[in-house]
Amino acid sequence: MPKIMDYMISPYPLRIIDPKLDASMLRLTAIRIGQAGHLPGRTLFRRGVVFGHWALVYIAAGSGSISENGKAAQQVRAGSLFFFRPGCSYSFGPPPGGSWDEYYINFMGSRADEWLEGGLIAGGSVFQTGSPEELVSFFEEVLSLMDGGVPADADRAALRLESTLLECSCLFSEHPRFRRQGTLTEIRGDLEACIYEQPDLPGIAAKHHISMSTLRRLVRSGSGYPLHEYMHRLKMAEAKHLLLNTSLQVKEISGMLHYSDPFYFSRLFKKYMGLSPQLCRSNVQ
Repeated sequence: MPKIMDYMISPYPLRIIDPKLDASMLRLTAIRIGQAGHLPGRTLFRRGVVFGHWALVYIAAGSGSISENGKAAQQVRAGSLFFFRPGCSYSFGPPPGGSWDEYYINFMGSRADEWLEGGLIAGGSVFQTGSPEELVSFFEEVLSLMDGGVPADADRAALRLESTLLECSCLFSEHPRFRRQGTLTEIRGDLEACIYEQPDLPGIAAKHHISMSTLRRLVRSGSGYPLHEYMHRLKMAEAKHLLLNTSLQVKEISGMLHYSDPFYFSRLFKKYMGLSPQLCRSNVQ
């Protein structure tokens, strides 16, 4: 692999921080930050680079492009945020004669899989941010924490990364590739509106232009529960609210929530709430 000297990357001094401590000294073993850096005025364009870890990259100024696995190049400009994911090939950088101001953080560990599943990280897309000062401040903070070689500060940097990714995940959900997450929020609202009705699930699916199987899959992936159980849980949560805040009888509440058999309703309530409706009402604290 060719060696790339600092002066080949940028005409300005680079700030590249490698971990200065043994990973066994960290308390957060599921996630750790590797190398972090700031490359002001980067001029180098790299082709076919494969990384063995995740990386978060932020372009604070300038412009250029990035291509993943040989796909069409995406434009990058000031305020762009994107990820490198392990095992993928990237060609990226500013155009000939141009430059960009780049911050990056490499990270690894089993928690990255949870972040991926939860939508905190995403590959293959360039996202545009609206708070450059906040993101520059975040990257500078992580660089500062990692620079000292103190295990507790490295753990703090990892936690800071997670909190920032959580805030940025709202940005990812607005991207066309992730609009289905917005659809799930709307679906949840429609299901909650059916608590006092017999839900028209095929109608809800049709409203969102999806099949019943897709509706079931979205609810399961978003809540962790099958669709029918999710509906029961919504109704039982409302039943608990009514038991604690009204004088309605169990039979009345059962009927209002479209359970014709009060005994079946009570069994469901105990299953999901952990106690009977009567005990729920008598155990108000």
